[in-house]
Amino acid sequence: MRIKLKFEILSHAGLAISEGGTTLVCDPWLAGSTYWRSWWNFPPVVPGLFSRLSPDAIYLTHIHWDHFQGVSLRRFPLDTKIIIPRAPGPRMFQDLRDMGFTNIVELGHGESHQLAENFKITSYHFHIFLDSALVIETKDRVILNANDCKIMGAPLDQLLKRHPKIDFVFRSHSSANSRLCFEIMDDESALVDDPGSYVRDFALFARAVGADYAIPFASNHCYLHREVFHFNDKATTPLMVKKYFEAHGIDSPSVHPMVAGDTWSSETGFELQDHDFFSNRQAHLESYAEQKKDKLEQTYEREARATMTLKPLEKYFSGVFRAMPWFVRRLYRSNPVLYVLSAGDRQFLFEVDFYQKTVRELDSYTDASHPIQIHTAAAIMRHCMAKDLFTHLAISKRVRYRVTSEKKSRLTALNLFFNFYEYEMLPLRKLVTPRSIRAWLPRWREFLVHAHVALNLATGRGFDMSRHLPPAGIPSVDTR
Repeated sequence: MRIKLKFEILSHAGLAISEGGTTLVCDPWLAGSTYWRSWWNFPPVVPGLFSRLSPDAIYLTHIHWDHFQGVSLRRFPLDTKIIIPRAPGPRMFQDLRDMGFTNIVELGHGESHQLAENFKITSYHFHIFLDSALVIETKDRVILNANDCKIMGAPLDQLLKRHPKIDFVFRSHSSANSRLCFEIMDDESALVDDPGSYVRDFALFARAVGADYAIPFASNHCYLHREVFHFNDKATTPLMVKKYFEAHGIDSPSVHPMVAGDTWSSETGFELQDHDFFSNRQAHLESYAEQKKDKLEQTYEREARATMTLKPLEKYFSGVFRAMPWFVRRLYRSNPVLYVLSAGDRQFLFEVDFYQKTVRELDSYTDASHPIQIHTAAAIMRHCMAKDLFTHLAISKRVRYRVTSEKKSRLTALNLFFNFYEYEMLPLRKLVTPRSIRAWLPRWREFLVHAHVALNLATGRGFDMSRHLPPAGIPSVDTR
C-alpha cells in the first residue's frame, strides 16, 4: 500500500516530504561542512543519502549556506525544479543560474505552487533580508516549515488565516547571528546574547500557530574548526527544548526532537532512533573532530599560506564607499575600522576609514588607538571580498568584533550596511526597481511589525516576541 504522507529529517535544516509518488526536499545541506569549515551537520548525515534521494522539487528557504549549499546542490541534476522565494534582488536566482540550474521557480509572498494533485506549497516571506517559511499542504496534513523565518505579527496572522490547522511546525531554536562574536573591550562581563531566549521563542511560536507537534529544527549543527569549537558550549539542543516544555508544563504542542534519519509517516507515526547525541554531546563532538582531523588540518595549512595586500582592499572598498549613503558614512567620522587579518602566526593590519573613503596598511595598533576592530582570517577576507560574503561572516562565527561599549552601535550598523549592500538594496535606487516593488508590495503587513518593533526599541521597551504573536498562543506559565 502506498504511504500517503511521510517526512524524513535529512540534516541540520534538510527535510524530505513525500506524498504519494511526489517528493519535495527543503534546504539540502547534505555534504561536508560550510562557512569555511566552521559548521558541520550534527549528528552527521546518514551515509548514502544522495544515492536514494531523487526529489521532484527542491525548495530553498533563503540564501545562507546552511540552507543554500552549493556542494550539495551540484549533486542534483541541473534540470531539477528549484523553488525559491522571490527576493527584492535577483542574487539568489542568479546564483542558481550561474550553477547551471535551468528550472527555477520564484514564488512571491503568499504565492502557492502545486506539486501534485494533493501536494501544494505556499511561500511566506519575512525579514528585510529575506527568510521564508513554507506551508506544505497534502490531503490529510499541513506542515509549517518555519525554519529560520521568525514570521510574526500581521504576516503570521495572514498565514494562520489561510492555514488555520497546522499539524506539524518545524522551527530553529539556536543562535545564527553575530551576537556571540562580540567582545566588549571595556566590559568583559557584558551580556552579548541570551541563549535561553531562543528556546522561549520556539515555545511561544509553536503555541501561537496551534500545531499538534513541534519539531526543533534548523539548529542541529556543531563547530569543528579550532577557532570556533568553544561555541559548541553555547548551543541550544533539541533535548533542551523538550526539557523546557516539560519544566513549564507545556504539553501542547507535543515536542519531538528528531535527528538525521528520523521519520514520521501517516501509517506508522514517529520512528525515532535510539541515540545519545545530545545527552553525551561532548564525547560525540570530540570524536567527530578527530574523524575530520585531516580535512581540518588541510584548512589550517591553506589558511596559514594566505596573504593580503593593500591593493585588493582598496579596489574592493572603492565600490563599498560608492554605495554607502552619506548619512551612514557620517557615523564613521573619526571612527575608522581596523581589520586584523590572520594567516598562521602572521597578521595583516588595515584601517578602513568609511568617512574619508580611504584604506591604509598599519604596522601596529592598540585598543586605545582603534576601539572598533574586526578580526578574521586573511583567507576568509579574500573570499568575502571576491564573492560579497560579509553577510555570511558573522553566521560562521569565524570573526571577532572587538569594540568598546560606546562604539558597539557603529559596528552593528556596519554589519547592517553590508546586508543591504550584498543583498542588492544599495545604492538606494535599487529599492525602487520593478523587481523590488513587486516583491515588497504583497508584504505590506510586515512594515507594521517593523514599525512596532522600532517603537518599542525607541521607547526602551526592548524586543519581546510575545508582543507580536497571537495572544491565545502565549503559555500561561512564566517563561522567563
